[in-house]
Amino acid sequence: MKETKEKKDKKAADGQKKNKLKRVEIILSAAVDEDFVEGFKKNKIGSHFTKISGVTGAGFSNPKLGDAVWPQLNEMIIVYCPKEEAEKIVGLVKEIREKYPMEGVACFVSKASVR
Repeated sequence: MKETKEKKDKKAADGQKKNKLKRVEIILSAAVDEDFVEGFKKNKIGSHFTKISGVTGAGFSNPKLGDAVWPQLNEMIIVYCPKEEAEKIVGLVKEIREKYPMEGVACFVSKASVR
């Protein structure tokens, strides 16, 4: 059975919506995690996310290796969302960086698509 033009157009439109998704990846010091959770709730953003605790690494702040020398740990939050929400999340990241300039907070935004 052949698809109608209407069904093909709808599929194409749905595909375009899905392809406008953004992946927001935040790597943050565990010390500022509560500020992100509160900021997400307050701004009604990031309601669907993945959080990975106990992440280790070294960036532009003190290393977070979870060992005797560098005992702190990082966390990673990944959010797939529309562009507008991604922009609000980036705004929250900037606020938290200003509030805690000595804590590491990295943010990466990239295109995402649903498969």
